[in-house]
Amino acid sequence: MHMKSFRILLIFAMASFASVSLAASPIIIKDPAHVGEQTVLSVETSQIPAGGSVEWSVSPTTGKTPDRISLRAGGLECAFTPLDTEPIKVVASFLDRSGKLVSSSETMIDPEEFAINIAVVVDKPLTLWDADKRSNYVLSPESLMANAPVKISATFEPEFKGEPTFKWTTDAATAIVSENGNEVSIKRGSIGESEVSVTAFNANGVKLGSGSGTVNITVPVSTFEESSNEREAWQSWQRAQDLWENKNYSEAVELATRAMSLSPRDSEISEGLRVMNINYAKFTKAQKLREDAEALDVEKKFDDALRNLRAAQVIWPLDDAPEKIKTEEMKVNEQRLLQQSANWLRDTASAYDNENMYEEALEYYAKSIAIVSSDAIADRMDKISKRLELIADADRYASEGQSLEKEGKLQDAFTHYTASIMSNPDATLRQHLDELQSVISRRERQASALFREGQDLQRKNHLQEALTRYHESVNVWENENARQRIQQLSRNRGLHPDAELRGPEDFGIGTKADAQKIIKAADELYANGKNEEALELYRKALKISPNPDLQKWAARLFEVVKENNAVEAANKQIKEANSLYKAGKIKEALELYKQSLNTHKNAEIEAFLKNQEQVTK
Repeated sequence: MHMKSFRILLIFAMASFASVSLAASPIIIKDPAHVGEQTVLSVETSQIPAGGSVEWSVSPTTGKTPDRISLRAGGLECAFTPLDTEPIKVVASFLDRSGKLVSSSETMIDPEEFAINIAVVVDKPLTLWDADKRSNYVLSPESLMANAPVKISATFEPEFKGEPTFKWTTDAATAIVSENGNEVSIKRGSIGESEVSVTAFNANGVKLGSGSGTVNITVPVSTFEESSNEREAWQSWQRAQDLWENKNYSEAVELATRAMSLSPRDSEISEGLRVMNINYAKFTKAQKLREDAEALDVEKKFDDALRNLRAAQVIWPLDDAPEKIKTEEMKVNEQRLLQQSANWLRDTASAYDNENMYEEALEYYAKSIAIVSSDAIADRMDKISKRLELIADADRYASEGQSLEKEGKLQDAFTHYTASIMSNPDATLRQHLDELQSVISRRERQASALFREGQDLQRKNHLQEALTRYHESVNVWENENARQRIQQLSRNRGLHPDAELRGPEDFGIGTKADAQKIIKAADELYANGKNEEALELYRKALKISPNPDLQKWAARLFEVVKENNAVEAANKQIKEANSLYKAGKIKEALELYKQSLNTHKNAEIEAFLKNQEQVTK
């Protein structure tokens, strides 16, 4: 807005003053003026003649005309936004009823730019590893690492009340990683000082102020990497020891070797790895003897197998080795018992099979056939495996159907439930499928009814209402005809801004899952104190899926809402009665107090009315 001066004239009636002083008073500035932020000036009402007016004049000296000059508070305040730091002259002229100048007051405004301070934001201080103490130690908050993002924030002094934008710059050795309003992340490849500057502007691009500073990067990347490697090495070595204690020898050696590569100068890790490798060599040799013994045992070379087991126990003893040796010694005698054991396992598997416990049956059939081969048992195991595949397919289809139903894709859910029942009949799922079919049918019928309503409204040329019905039809159930009508009508008009489209739940149509979603939303409203809105959703849920407990809860909540509304209405009547009483309209006030008691009982009002009756007797 470019002009030499800005003048606004507003008649401000002051009929309540019989006479006023015409002496000028200083113009009041609410807050110090800053560039880019609105400045508000005001005058005392006592300076305005009865029936007179105030005329404001705002003129720049050498700078730009202030932006957004306006009057407020019935002309008692003048507001504008300085665009630079040049002085601004403000004059308030007081005119009488005829428009004649009675007095005036003027002041000079010297806008200042905002001071902008920048500071490093430390979310988490750096930590280094003390290899001697085997613990972390925290660096001072001022320690910043090279080649890592450093967050910097800018703040106004004093606070800026608008929505500023910021422009950040750095020196050539420093890169800006990301910017987010008053925050910027920078990164410097080596240690040293990074120069950072920022300039702020208001929403109209007016410069608010600027600030700059230096950020001292003190920790080289190599120091942090070496510390990190030593820390990881020690932690890996401790995990390797735990693995060794738990007999996970291979994993332990692998992890200990990695620890050694990360910190080759650590003597404790180096010596520990040497001992671990010696013991691991013994373990692997004994393990090979045991594996050979198992192969010999399969070939029924029991003497050789026994020799290997005894040698392995000398090299690397195991708790279960004596038992295995004893077992090997008994192989010959056990051979006679094999058939009997196989029969017992087969009978156990058959019992599980008869009870439809297929996985357990497979397990025992496999144990039996491992002892004595049988084509009949192998054939039965194949049939059970196929049956388990069908059950797995049924479970998968049912699970996918549940997910689709939660997403509101009822037709797809119905298809998956049907596929599940075909793979594995289930009475409970069949009942749910019938309920879902009923919901789908009701939605289709309701969608068709809404579409017909839309057609009837369209024939009567009530196009806005017709468009709403078509949208509701699609909301309830996908309807291609309604989609086409929506496309046709939407070319020339949209939905009414206040239109509230109804969905399936508004017609009491939905699944139990739909009802649970509505109940969850109602619970959130109730938790936030929005009882009436919560009650409305609880009732919607009850229409979809009746629930005695929820019905009782909704009834109790209704009483609470009713009580709260009565209290609110009574308080409103009491407030009106108070106003009448203060205005001296005692009779009307007392009558309204009595009416409030009919709305909701109030012991204080009853006592007040009783006292009034005693006073008037």
